[in-house]
Amino acid sequence: MAPIRSCIICKNKNDKSKFIRIVEDNNIAIYDKNQNINSRGIYICNNKKCINNCIKLINKNKFSTRININKESLLELLNVIESELGE
Repeated sequence: MAPIRSCIICKNKNDKSKFIRIVEDNNIAIYDKNQNINSRGIYICNNKKCINNCIKLINKNKFSTRININKESLLELLNVIESELGE
């Protein structure tokens, strides 16, 4: 059985392969596409709605997580991921 994770934005639970995983390395956000970097990470649904909501929370300074991650680098990374999704 595959590991179950939760989206930090909408709290939906699903198989971890259905999410975008972001880890921190020296306080910088890194997109873990293969989900195998050995570091603490956060999971976000692989859709524009959750990514946009995360961006809004960061811009309003209301985003918090248990890992120590630079919000500016996370914001830049989310904008890149959002542009990759297209739609």
